[in-house]
Amino acid sequence: MKKAGYKIASHWSTETHARFGEALPDAVVISLDRLPSHGRAVAEWFVEAKKRQHIPIIFAGGQSDKVQATKAKFPQAAFCATEELAAALERALQTKIKKQVQTNLKRRPCVLLMTGNSNLTGLMY
Repeated sequence: MKKAGYKIASHWSTETHARFGEALPDAVVISLDRLPSHGRAVAEWFVEAKKRQHIPIIFAGGQSDKVQATKAKFPQAAFCATEELAAALERALQTKIKKQVQTNLKRRPCVLLMTGNSNLTGLMY
């Protein structure tokens, strides 16, 4: 992801959310390949507060049953195969930018959060 020009702010775990405070990311990428319940907990934190609900959440990979359960809980999120992550992220950010322009907000640099998955970790660099 860094080679694609994205700034990676954190490799998220369920214990790290408190240190973000007001420095929220522009998008969140969550792997469903490993410990999908932890990824859903991270997504839950982002959608539980109105001030964080505008942040696009992208779930990548995962077994079919885990993906379906997550789609039911987070219908507003984007879902993709791990190898389709770059395109899904670009679409999510373009949609967010369009919404920001419509509301006259300035564009901030992209900051991503990644959950623990060796497949996604390789994409970070």
